[in-house]
Amino acid sequence: MMVLAQAGLVTCASAVEPLSQVEQIRCLSREQTARALPVKLTGVVIYRRSQNLVMHDGKAAIYLDFGFAQAQGVWKGPLPDLEKLEPGTGVEIEGVTDPGGFSPMVLVGKFSTTGPQPIPQPIRPTTEELLSSSLNTQWVEVEGVARKLEDSPGMEKCLTLLVGGHPCPVILHDGQGLSRERLVDAKVRVRGVLLDIANLRSQTAGMKIHSNGMQDIDVLVPPPSDPFLARKVALNRLITFRPDADIGHRRVSSGVVIFAVPGRFFYLLDQQACVRVDSTETQVSPGDQVEVSGFIDTSRILAVFSEALIRKIGTGTVPPPDEPLISEILNPKVRSAEELVTEPGYPDCNGRLIRLGGVLRRVLPPDKDGNAIVVVESGEHLVQALLPGAAPSWAVGSVVELTGVCELEIARLDKLPWFSITGFHVWLSSPGDLRVVSQPPWWTPQRLGILLAAVILVLGLALAWGYVMRRQVSVRGAQLAAEITARESARLEFVTILHERRRLANDLHDTLEQALTGLALQLEIASRSRSSDPALCGHHLHLAQQFLERSRSEVHRAVWDLRAHGQDGREFMDILGERVSSMVEGSGITITLKREGDQVSMPDLIAGNLLLLAQEAVTNALKHSGASEIGITLGLSHGHAELVFEDNGCGFDPTAVPGQYDGHFGLQGMRERTKRLGGQIELSSAPGHGTILRVKVPLPSEEMREPT
Repeated sequence: MMVLAQAGLVTCASAVEPLSQVEQIRCLSREQTARALPVKLTGVVIYRRSQNLVMHDGKAAIYLDFGFAQAQGVWKGPLPDLEKLEPGTGVEIEGVTDPGGFSPMVLVGKFSTTGPQPIPQPIRPTTEELLSSSLNTQWVEVEGVARKLEDSPGMEKCLTLLVGGHPCPVILHDGQGLSRERLVDAKVRVRGVLLDIANLRSQTAGMKIHSNGMQDIDVLVPPPSDPFLARKVALNRLITFRPDADIGHRRVSSGVVIFAVPGRFFYLLDQQACVRVDSTETQVSPGDQVEVSGFIDTSRILAVFSEALIRKIGTGTVPPPDEPLISEILNPKVRSAEELVTEPGYPDCNGRLIRLGGVLRRVLPPDKDGNAIVVVESGEHLVQALLPGAAPSWAVGSVVELTGVCELEIARLDKLPWFSITGFHVWLSSPGDLRVVSQPPWWTPQRLGILLAAVILVLGLALAWGYVMRRQVSVRGAQLAAEITARESARLEFVTILHERRRLANDLHDTLEQALTGLALQLEIASRSRSSDPALCGHHLHLAQQFLERSRSEVHRAVWDLRAHGQDGREFMDILGERVSSMVEGSGITITLKREGDQVSMPDLIAGNLLLLAQEAVTNALKHSGASEIGITLGLSHGHAELVFEDNGCGFDPTAVPGQYDGHFGLQGMRERTKRLGGQIELSSAPGHGTILRVKVPLPSEEMREPT
């Protein structure tokens, strides 16, 4: 081992020098073999297939791959015909290492033969060594009893050996000269290449041997000339204690067939002992008295016959089915030593014909083995019944009765050398073994579920329809409300315009018409006195000029009232101060302006109307209150604008104030303008206590404001 370890270290240190010994390659790790280290080997072929060889260099063997080497670009050109290469041919190869699927192998780049050479002696490993994976791809020799011979793809055949109590498949490359009569139940010695069965994780999951053919098989003890001449054994004594026990070879037993699935298995009864017999025999049916010759399979917890041959010897009687309780099936009575002697049968229900009643709960489609699965509720337990082939259309919920053979499900306990029955299933030979006692009621859970689903669907549709109709009514109501609001706004606007026209007509009648009348009178007097009294003419012309200036002012005021001026980028308070200051100039009245609240901008429409409201309020104070001080306060928030006017004038009774029908339009005009803005106006006054006027209008949110 020291030499091998040193060889591996040298190879890892220098990838230039090719590896020349198989043991060097086998000692490499997967990571090292994956580096495609150069290889140059000389040896002899011990096994060949279509695209690979196994070569032995005198100390160890290794797998040589040609097909994968070609795919990886290591082998150039067409592949050689390896089928013509006989075992025992000397070869020289060059290639690179590869991790392989389980153990290291070589991808061949160059290949040549050197003539015939002797094949080295095989290794004779123990069973433990065979299962350890350390001898993968090595030339070995094993002994065992041949259990089965089957055909494999092509010319290959598979011979199953029992080696040390473990099944070992032997793949024979050349199947010529092999016969079941000569090999099955014979003790043989086989030479071949040991190849472990690897799982998806590259872990060993079993063993198999690849052999060249009949030349690598030696028959040590031939089988009996007649399989039924093998040692006889009672069904209740298959593998019980005896000093000369040998379960490797065939054993012969007999009994009555009580249940059969032809071509697969049947159950044999003898002295109340039931045993399963696996056989491909198709001509077997319940009631046949048969003799079987087969191998005792100990891979299961309850022993069975496998690879059995059958010989009918008569006709027997099938006993009636038992009707045990499920608790008795799952918890059989443990018999004492005396009872084992006096009672020849088995205490458990495995293999016995039983009858169970219950309710059919499910019928599943056939599984991978072609067995339909029927689930029956019997008491507090769910029992599976297996039926070869498809099941009829049984109605779920029916009360049924099962008649079949019981097969226990047994698990090995981890901490004790004992076993536990975890469940059981029932084999049915035909659909007639399930008898429908009564059909299910019409109101099955499935139909009830369908009805409930239909009711829920109808209710859901009704709720959805109601929701849609409610939405439509809501939308239509909103549309009608908007239309009504628009009509009301149009009506209000018309009334407001009418009132404005009436107010403007009255103003023009009271001011402009009177001024024009006075102007005409003064001009007429000036015209008469122009030649007789020039001084008097000039005086009346001066009066006419005053009438004209007054008329211009009145026209300017009327036009101002008809417009709602914007702010033009200026602050509202600045514009307000400018307007009211010009109105009280020379009157001796003091006006105080004040601003409160947030820094919120007002749209031009609202600002223009508030300016007109302020002008009207100041005008009313000038005309009627006799005030010496007027205070104007503007309060702003993100939702409202409030304009407050307060004077120290004579005040008045708000309930007795003259209206528009008395020729006074000031307060009415302010109310209508405030209403158009969606706001409110409050008037508070009393004789001798001054007047307070509050105008509060809503401000639109920032998202709803139109760009100015």
